[in-house]
Amino acid sequence: MEMNGWQQLGVVDTIYEDQEEDEEDFFNSLSHSSSAVGSPSNRADLSPPSTLRAIVEAWSREKGCRPDVIVRVEDQCFRLHKDPVIHRCGYLKRHLTDSSDITIKLPIGLTADAFSLVIISCYNENVPLTPTNLASVCAAAEWLEISNKNTSTNPYLTTLIEDYFFQEVATESVRTIEVLRSCVKLFGGEASAPAVTFFARCVEVLAGSVVAGEEWLDDVAALPIEEMQAVSDEMHERSLHDHDLLYRLVDHYLENHEGKLSEEEKARLCYTITCSSLSPPLFMHLVQNPRLPLRFIVQAMLLDQLQSHHSMFLHHQPTIAPQIKPSQLQHPLPTPPAQTLGAILQRDALLRQSAHLRASMEATSFRIESLEREMAGLKRCLRRSDEAARSESFRTVSEITAKSGDIEGKAFLGTRLVRGFKRFFKKGGGASAECRKLGVVGEAPAGHRRHRSFSGVEIA
Repeated sequence: MEMNGWQQLGVVDTIYEDQEEDEEDFFNSLSHSSSAVGSPSNRADLSPPSTLRAIVEAWSREKGCRPDVIVRVEDQCFRLHKDPVIHRCGYLKRHLTDSSDITIKLPIGLTADAFSLVIISCYNENVPLTPTNLASVCAAAEWLEISNKNTSTNPYLTTLIEDYFFQEVATESVRTIEVLRSCVKLFGGEASAPAVTFFARCVEVLAGSVVAGEEWLDDVAALPIEEMQAVSDEMHERSLHDHDLLYRLVDHYLENHEGKLSEEEKARLCYTITCSSLSPPLFMHLVQNPRLPLRFIVQAMLLDQLQSHHSMFLHHQPTIAPQIKPSQLQHPLPTPPAQTLGAILQRDALLRQSAHLRASMEATSFRIESLEREMAGLKRCLRRSDEAARSESFRTVSEITAKSGDIEGKAFLGTRLVRGFKRFFKKGGGASAECRKLGVVGEAPAGHRRHRSFSGVEIA
């Protein structure tokens, strides 16, 4: 009787009658994939596993309404109910205000599957989480601005994600590595922040595991420098008082990128490490590490010396009694013992040493910067000299070639002139008159003998 009533309303038979064939195929594939995720042990509350289509159909039967909005993601089409979606999803609430049919473009790494899993939470249903989709669901939830308000029937999606991480992922190193590797696919996009956080958390879990081994470090070493920088920044914020693990990661990364990073990239990565947050053995390793920038090592050593002397100063600093007015005293306080001359001199010596170390540190840092600038200038000069030498060599060869041609031309012209003079003077006396007429041979002074040159031409 109840089913006949629903059929009279035209709800059951017409909910999806106008959907495209590709949407039908999508829901079928989604139903098949969702039924395969999760293990019976952690999915005991979902029997059988919920799919987005089944949830939408159940909502339609319960509320007596059809899906009234369409959300297109990649090549998929989702027909959803507006009320539950905009109640939980801030992103869709903004975009569905003026239109009931929208297309959204997901950030790098997010897929339509991740979108559908997040939408399931909008219908107050548990999301089937796995190590493979954990990071993407978390990133999609943050990007879609899913509400953090818990309900009586279903907790906030982030609560489910946190519970799953601690109960299912952190207890098994294989799952932890699987989550860590899935995070890398989300790096570099708008939704990378949650993925970087999950990556850092997985690193912390694996570093504290006795069965995880060291193979996971290779996943860290394979990161591009921009992604490694983001991970280092995240770990710096997460572990302000203990940077041993961060130092191990940075050192392993530099070891696997020897000669591939610029000095600026190495320095930026190293300065995420707070040297005062290192254990003594790792600090000693740091100051002897040839892979680290020299300026970073020198500054670490100077800061360590400055902090040591500062601690000594605080240790010898006399305790100052609080200022209390005599009227507030019921009983007079005993007079504090006078400071000895030795204590005063020791305090002054520590102050002078601290000031000297501070000045030395500043001077050393300035000198290192100057040396780096000079080194960069020398490199530029050598590069320009090399370019100039190559250019000069090419120009010299060209000039030699041109001069050779010019010399050969002049020699040819001189040969022709000599031959012409020879023929001209062989004609006799008229030759001299003709030469004088042309201005080639002048009149010789009286008594001056004429001489014949090696070419046969008479000269004075």
